[in-house]
Amino acid sequence: MEELLSFNRLVKDAEERLMKDLKWAGLSWDEGPDCGGPYGPYRQSERLPVYQEHVQTLLDHDHAYRCFCTPEQLESQKRELHEAGKPTIYPGTCRSIDAAESDRRAKAGESHVVRFKSDKFGRPKLHDAIYGRFQKKDMEEDFILMKTDGFPTYHLANVVDDHLMKITHVIRGEEWLISTPKHVALYEAFGWQPPTFAHLGLLVDLDGSKLSKRNDSVNISKYQTGGTFPMALLSWLANLGSSFKRDVQPPRTVEDMANALTFKFTRGGIKLNLSKLEYFNNRYRDAMLWKPVPALADQEAKLIDQHLTQPILNEVEAITNGSMESAELTSRSWRLPLELVPTLADPTRKGQYVYKALVSKQGGFQSPSDLISQHPYLFWRVPLDVYKTSLAKAWPEPKVLDALEEAISQESSWNGDCSQVMQAIQSKVEPLGVDQLTIHNELRLIAAGGRDVVSQSSSRMFALLGRDEWAHRLNVVKELLSELK
Repeated sequence: MEELLSFNRLVKDAEERLMKDLKWAGLSWDEGPDCGGPYGPYRQSERLPVYQEHVQTLLDHDHAYRCFCTPEQLESQKRELHEAGKPTIYPGTCRSIDAAESDRRAKAGESHVVRFKSDKFGRPKLHDAIYGRFQKKDMEEDFILMKTDGFPTYHLANVVDDHLMKITHVIRGEEWLISTPKHVALYEAFGWQPPTFAHLGLLVDLDGSKLSKRNDSVNISKYQTGGTFPMALLSWLANLGSSFKRDVQPPRTVEDMANALTFKFTRGGIKLNLSKLEYFNNRYRDAMLWKPVPALADQEAKLIDQHLTQPILNEVEAITNGSMESAELTSRSWRLPLELVPTLADPTRKGQYVYKALVSKQGGFQSPSDLISQHPYLFWRVPLDVYKTSLAKAWPEPKVLDALEEAISQESSWNGDCSQVMQAIQSKVEPLGVDQLTIHNELRLIAAGGRDVVSQSSSRMFALLGRDEWAHRLNVVKELLSELK
């Protein structure tokens, strides 16, 4: 619903961008300016006759009146009240104008607003779903319903729209709680039943300061381009000031999220905790990779490709061609020129290879960049300098190298999860006194370039890199050993 009531405040393409952002986040709607519905039109600027009709109803029932005071007169009245030590609220100057005179002046084109006769409804009470019973101590002033340009204020528009569109629950920021008695009075004036109100705490920065539109944290493009999954963003937002039920799985759909919510909300400012967003993002990502849901397969495959696979491929390409530098890789002797793993150099297979790398990385990772910097051996062949540094520290166990070479020759073992490859190596060297830790360390040396490198399990590396790549890396190490003898 467009609630920028002045054309002067409308931003070009704002509506289109807003709906595009909502759709990116996985939100859909049954009614709206783009899809229609039984209660349209859905732009307030297109509903002016509706508001004018309802203002006229209030005028006819003596619940409102026209105010012809000029801005200069209003300022003078405010100054006089201030100097007299009285509240600087509108004193009701035009309430005494009779209806006939008011109609005549309005028809003559005299500029005016329409004000509500607040004192006729006392101090309205309401029950807020979060704040409980609420009633202001002071009477409301005669607030404006219709402005001089013929556009309604929010107070009138939201009440009329919510009633006519059969809204049952109004959920909004707590800054509107102070104005809700005005809205309750309007519902009473029209003879309508008010909806349920729930006023949520405002989002604030970690230092408690109010977020503004200039704050980068409120710009959704930051999350769209920063690797945030839409469902993770929604889960994070839903948890700000609230929480999910215990032991629930990461929500995969809006329906899952709704079912997981406790609907218990804190009062007051809610700090925007970005580390919690990272937590939700990682949980959602891991759930997609390791616990696929058949009904969501196509949708989530697109998300994985957009947020993980393509960013990884782009960064690997940039590092390979030298247009991007990774200080972490360089510090560990992974310097240019770097040779891509052959599967990554194949346009028809590289996407599936990265997906397999993502799925195989049990235990999670923080970002695509982290996966690349922590596990470069998955994307490039190990540089000779990396091997030389590791070989200089300790000579590899020959029995493991021989067992690996024999396992590579058994092509039929390199199927599925390649567990048979690992079993063949273990059965060969364990009887010779080689323990499992040594086996894994030497295999890690071959595959990743070092015994102390953080890596996948040996079985996963067999399955991911494949028989031909293991054969290549083993041959490189054996040739270096021959040179170093």
